[in-house]
Amino acid sequence: MEELIAKYLADEMGAEERSKFEEQLLLDEQLSNEVQKAIAAWEISGRTNQPSLNLNTPQAWEKVAQQTTKQRSLVAEKGRFSFLKIAASIVFIAALGYIGWQNIAQKTTAEQLATVASSGEIKELTLPDGTSVKLNAFSTVSYDEDFGKTNRNISLTGAANFDVVRNESLPFVISTENSEVEVLGTSFEVRAYEAEAVEVNVSSGKVGFRSKKAKGEEQVLEAGEKAVLSADGTKMVRDKVRNKNYAAWWTRELIFENARMSEVARDLEKTYWVKIEVAEDIRDCRISQNVKDKSLDEALEILEATFPSMTISRVKENRIKLDGVGCTH
Repeated sequence: MEELIAKYLADEMGAEERSKFEEQLLLDEQLSNEVQKAIAAWEISGRTNQPSLNLNTPQAWEKVAQQTTKQRSLVAEKGRFSFLKIAASIVFIAALGYIGWQNIAQKTTAEQLATVASSGEIKELTLPDGTSVKLNAFSTVSYDEDFGKTNRNISLTGAANFDVVRNESLPFVISTENSEVEVLGTSFEVRAYEAEAVEVNVSSGKVGFRSKKAKGEEQVLEAGEKAVLSADGTKMVRDKVRNKNYAAWWTRELIFENARMSEVARDLEKTYWVKIEVAEDIRDCRISQNVKDKSLDEALEILEATFPSMTISRVKENRIKLDGVGCTH
């Protein structure tokens, strides 16, 4: 197991092996504790000759976070907290990887400025150029000391909502692993978690979205449009924004209009950071509801009230199963 953990922290796993390992991290608290200890030992060994396995790694990372102007805590849902605690124990490896984190931590704030959303929190920050950013959990943005002066280039891993201040002489460029997003001034959202497709949703203005790996895979998106770039960066699909629940993680509002249960479950997963399994018999059951400022348990209670024949059970603390008989409507 130690060899596997070392391989993970050294970022030497392939995408499939890494995905399986992180899936196990969510289910095995002992494994997550071992990873936390390994990170702590690695981090402190770079600053002292007396390694310690009791270092609070999330707090160590928080020392790196700069420029945070406001922080809004979310309610720690029952069945969600343990998942977030595990994610915190591995800092934000699921988003960035240990090597990237260590490189940022070793730079001075004059060379690199970085902000990361810790577990259970959404961070709202204002960049030096006045751009407002809402950073989702397990996400990070980073930029250099010349940001807002000679460039407006940032790196993003995870998900964030941007309200960019217009500056025609300095385009705002967001770089992810496989893509770049370029704007002058607009409101939009980027979702770019590691090993997942990159999704851009535009609220206002225009956004240029291009692949770093596939020539010709580029779109100029206008308000009300979205595009999704495949995880390998080779294929881009453009469409209208048909589901505005992409922003529910920070608006705290879910709007379902004759939505399939499978779609409802997917939106709940992204909003509350849980995994939801939907039985085949009820995947096509439809719901029309407005769920605003509700906890996960309250949202599930609304589903139960809408479909009395449906059963909701927690397979694991962060895993939920929806089951029941087929719908009649």
